[in-house]
Amino acid sequence: MSFTAFMIVLLCCVGVIAVSLWFIRHQLKLNQTREEKIRAGENRFLEERQKRIDSIRVLLKTVGTEELNWIEASIRIKHLLDQLSEDLSEHEDISAFYIITEKTQHIPTHDQWGDLPKPAKMKFRLEMDSYEVEHAEHLQRARSSLMAYDFK
Repeated sequence: MSFTAFMIVLLCCVGVIAVSLWFIRHQLKLNQTREEKIRAGENRFLEERQKRIDSIRVLLKTVGTEELNWIEASIRIKHLLDQLSEDLSEHEDISAFYIITEKTQHIPTHDQWGDLPKPAKMKFRLEMDSYEVEHAEHLQRARSSLMAYDFK
């Protein structure tokens, strides 16, 4: 093999090595970028999860006041628990929120509530009040249990 042929093969090998190194470096940068995006997504998920947990705790603190009744709090808490993928419907105490939400599902909310005639509103209000009285003790236990619940 002549010296010229040897140099051409050597230059081709060096070129292949250089392209390979560039490709490896490029892939490592892409992997690092993907990992950063994954970490950012996980952090965002954890932040959103914590916001929902904090919202539940705020609802539990304000429930029973003039600002928030048990029916509305139960519906909101159940919805937040669903968003957290926490199914506590079988929990002895916390199930009160699920029971109240299920019993009041047929009652119109928001704009539909505003469109209801006054007698219908009174009928539904009496029904909701009866649920609050009927489940008052269970709701208090649910409040205490959920305040102490460890969301993992």
